[in-house]
Amino acid sequence: MVCGNVYRASVMLVIGCTVTVGLGWTAVPDLTHFDIEDLMQIKVVSATKVEQAVEDTASAVFVITQDDIRRSGVTDIPDALRLAPGVQVARIDANKWAITIRGFNGRFANKLLVLVDGRSIYTPAFAGVYWEIQDLLLEDIERIEVIRGPGASLWGANAVNGVINIITKSARDTQSLISVTAGNPKNTIVGLRYSGQLGDGAHYRLYGKFLDQDGLLDAQGQDAEDDWRLGSGGFRLDWSPSDRDSFSMYGGLFDESLQQNFLVPSLTSPFSQLMRDKAQGSGGYLQGHWERVLSDTSRLSLQMYYQNQQRQDAMLDFNVDTFDLDFQHAFALNERNKLIWGLGYRRYSDAYRQAMLGSMIPSNLDYDLFSAFVQDQIDLIPHELELTVGARLEHNDFSGWEFQPNVRLLWSPYAKHRLWAAVSRAVRTPSRFDNGGILNVVAAPPQSPINLPVLVFFQGNSEFVSEKLTAYELGYRTWPAEQLSLDVAMFYNNYDDLHALERRNDLIIQGDGYLLVPDLFVNAVQSQTYGFEVATNWQAMDWWRLQLAYSYLRMKFQNKPGYSELIPVFQEGSQPHHQISLRSSFDIRHDLEFDLWLYYVDEIPELIIGTLAHTASVDAYFSVNARLGWRPRKDLELSLTGTNLLGPSHIEFVQETYSFPEQVERGISGQIKWSF
Repeated sequence: MVCGNVYRASVMLVIGCTVTVGLGWTAVPDLTHFDIEDLMQIKVVSATKVEQAVEDTASAVFVITQDDIRRSGVTDIPDALRLAPGVQVARIDANKWAITIRGFNGRFANKLLVLVDGRSIYTPAFAGVYWEIQDLLLEDIERIEVIRGPGASLWGANAVNGVINIITKSARDTQSLISVTAGNPKNTIVGLRYSGQLGDGAHYRLYGKFLDQDGLLDAQGQDAEDDWRLGSGGFRLDWSPSDRDSFSMYGGLFDESLQQNFLVPSLTSPFSQLMRDKAQGSGGYLQGHWERVLSDTSRLSLQMYYQNQQRQDAMLDFNVDTFDLDFQHAFALNERNKLIWGLGYRRYSDAYRQAMLGSMIPSNLDYDLFSAFVQDQIDLIPHELELTVGARLEHNDFSGWEFQPNVRLLWSPYAKHRLWAAVSRAVRTPSRFDNGGILNVVAAPPQSPINLPVLVFFQGNSEFVSEKLTAYELGYRTWPAEQLSLDVAMFYNNYDDLHALERRNDLIIQGDGYLLVPDLFVNAVQSQTYGFEVATNWQAMDWWRLQLAYSYLRMKFQNKPGYSELIPVFQEGSQPHHQISLRSSFDIRHDLEFDLWLYYVDEIPELIIGTLAHTASVDAYFSVNARLGWRPRKDLELSLTGTNLLGPSHIEFVQETYSFPEQVERGISGQIKWSF
């Protein structure tokens, strides 16, 4: 099966040659020795789809640079995202994470759009991300742009609470590389990269990566046996045949095998049992990028990609093909108006097979997404007051037409001060599971008057509509000196038509010696969330930098009129109220670095697990990570990283279904990187 998957993906790469996009890509140099003012000039594209300096962005944007990733000592993308304020990252087990922005976190978090070079990596099965297969070579990442707050007017449905865009380096900016990481608990990562030039104006790179990781600890401190192995590889080609045209092509394959532990329903006492499941996953993608500069004030781009994802585990067994085409045109109407508009088309083709715990009705489906957007940036007062107005119109096969507008205002009263405000609407469109999924989740003992055990299952609802958000944001950004910056963002979010589960007692079906009880997905909950995020960057000395991030979040929920007996998905205590991150980057010498990273996550007192409204709690935890890096030569780097050095093993999250809590323990790893 694995060999067949790899062969299929290889054929896909050969015959699927296309072209991709990235309107306004800009290479970012090494930021190691940049001062704070220079960092504010970093160009980002995720907030407006055109190049714009961080300082001039009317949104809560945070950039994780390659140097941030390197000096943090992280070995995966999820842990790198802990660097950004407002992002909630929690490890579930050795191979799974719960990641979101501004609330509603979970294994199946569905209000966050994640992109790699503009390519959506969310799965239509549950409108979330399988983070364990997003295994890029970290050294290939140029930066990660994190937009907190809605980005739907530009990026479309599911960009509800935020957008994460992982942007990789140009092939011409990479060297050949060998990287080896090994640590305890057993964790081996081998990365290979080969870069070169093809004639005039063309550069390429090839990469491969292998990961082998042992399991975490279960709640009793024993080996959870959830090992994880992943192999991936790919390429990038960049070509500039003229001053006006640029082409890029990307491709990649992956194949993974992982162990996972589920507490699954059983119709005999104690009505749940531990199941050790082996999951298999494979897939690949091919993406292209063409951009033409028409003039100093006008450019257009075309993006196209095809990707395939296959997964077989106890919950879902599926094969999904995605084809996406996106066109954009940016130009200046006049000296005060910058306009960007675009058209998009996406097609999904899926096939679901009966798994042990879940299935999909219908089992095969083709469905489409059409979109069009426009955005106008207007200089009301040049260099002082800027208004951005935009909207996106989409049509999907589950909920029909969706309209997502956005209004933003940026005020620059002084040279190094920015004040911005925004009002946005965004929607989370139904996933395949929302519409037609079936999942056996929990069993209950016999109850009178019918003395039979009960099997409760989730059931999709063809009448399920989009979840809606109206967001209000206010932010302030300043860099009063070359050594100091401050970024504050406040938000109030009003949600409607959030999903909950409704017990359908009128549909109880008698099975073979037990009762089947469906819980139907319904749009029955409203919510208000509010909070703020603070990020500071202080270059205390030429050789010492401090970075502080703090996030505060509160949530309230209430049932919509007409719904009284609901099984909630979230409660007010289902997310941490406080998160703090403090990093110190210390250059002992020009070739010797010491980095210290402390972060704190508040308790989670009311995590909903299962469908009987059971709750679990997660204690607050404090983690101390340290890294020592040495560069004896320009082409060689050695480093030693310790994680959770002072704290005991701790649980970070409990999965919503089939909960089997696992603990993150103390770890130490060494890494060697050779560039040539």
